Amino acid sequence: MLNYLLAAAIGAMSALLANKNVAVYNDGFRPVYTEYFSGRMDRKSLAATSFAVSFGLIVGFGFTNSIAMGIIIIHTFLLMGDIIGTWCPDTPKGTILSVIIGAIWGVMVVAFMSSIANLFSGLPVNFLPYIGNVADIVVATFAVFPSLAVAYQHGIKKGGITAVITLAAYILVKNFGVFNIGELKLSLNADGMSMLTGTIVMIFFAVRTKNEAIGADLTNIFSENVNRIKKNWIYFSVMGGLLSVAASQCLLTTDVISGPLMMKNEFAQAALVACVRAIGYIPLVYTTAIVTGVFSPAGSYFSIAAGMFCASLGFSVPVTCIVSFVSGAAVITLETFFLGSVGNMLDKFPALRELGDHIRNAMSQILEVALLVGGFTASAAIMNEVGMSYVGSMIVMMVWMMNKCAKKPFLIPMAVGPVVTIAMGFAANLIKLLGLAIV
Repeated sequence: MLNYLLAAAIGAMSALLANKNVAVYNDGFRPVYTEYFSGRMDRKSLAATSFAVSFGLIVGFGFTNSIAMGIIIIHTFLLMGDIIGTWCPDTPKGTILSVIIGAIWGVMVVAFMSSIANLFSGLPVNFLPYIGNVADIVVATFAVFPSLAVAYQHGIKKGGITAVITLAAYILVKNFGVFNIGELKLSLNADGMSMLTGTIVMIFFAVRTKNEAIGADLTNIFSENVNRIKKNWIYFSVMGGLLSVAASQCLLTTDVISGPLMMKNEFAQAALVACVRAIGYIPLVYTTAIVTGVFSPAGSYFSIAAGMFCASLGFSVPVTCIVSFVSGAAVITLETFFLGSVGNMLDKFPALRELGDHIRNAMSQILEVALLVGGFTASAAIMNEVGMSYVGSMIVMMVWMMNKCAKKPFLIPMAVGPVVTIAMGFAANLIKLLGLAIV
């Protein structure tokens, strides 16, 4: 029941923020609001644009990865919130309607995810356990992303140095990361600590870069936009608290790295991953917010990371919910009030602004490869149930190549592995039902 209430509240708040033109989740959709605010775009065009840029992500990325991980990825809630909020009229009645539809959507998502396990378990080939294997490679390899980001920004030499330091940290923690302090046993997570080490090196290289500061002071130029976001801090406070509680209860996650960690009750490491990801999104989210006056309903994800961290403290469920709500609300409220200050810092240190782009690029590249490899192994395992192991891997490769060669790709690159794996699951069941299995 708690999950349904949280989902309804998150769906309602997401649609409300979009309807009131305060916040939308899709980073590519946010700049469109400058056209809407200036009167050069009407509400129907705004709504149509929202649907065009978000619906494919909901189906091809949000739902497929949610099924693969067994935990709802945040895109599934908030991208639909963008669509619902903009399609409803920009009036008081429209706001109420958006809240109602948003709440219904949230409940529908949880109901779908709750029933999917029962559906798959009743099939001749229950492929749900194999789908979870898609993300295994992601967890194992994600720690190397700082070295790739450094290579993009500073060249292969410094990227290689970062990679060696990251690998050394992993080996040291893996072999010597257990400490006994009296009766207390402290075990450091090798993946998390190696990623943290690489991140420190990445930031060190960025801070040492001597770039000239950008001449334009974005915060002062767009001061009205900054103030507009600050005035709506109460909405963001509620939303940040809800997202934090949802993360602490393993209802949602921000990405396909922290999700599997949360499912394994490794909330501390999941929080670390979410924090690093949040750092990478600061330049994009904050810059678009300052320029457009429209923020992200999740800020730059620090409130969700706060919920993951609260879950790692081992409190009872009621206490965890209270602490995570307060911490998540406080974090995103601070984000809204320090929006201008962070913008000024990014102006003074261009290398940090550029680092955000490189972090997101590095994450995307690693996720694409890791999810593709995971798709190979998971699809092969599923088709092995009907004696056609290599067919699964072959089809993953075929779809990836066709998608790569298409003038207009029909799948987001990161979605190829999960989508084909799910398709192989249904194909294996069809083969089984038709009596075509060769085992």
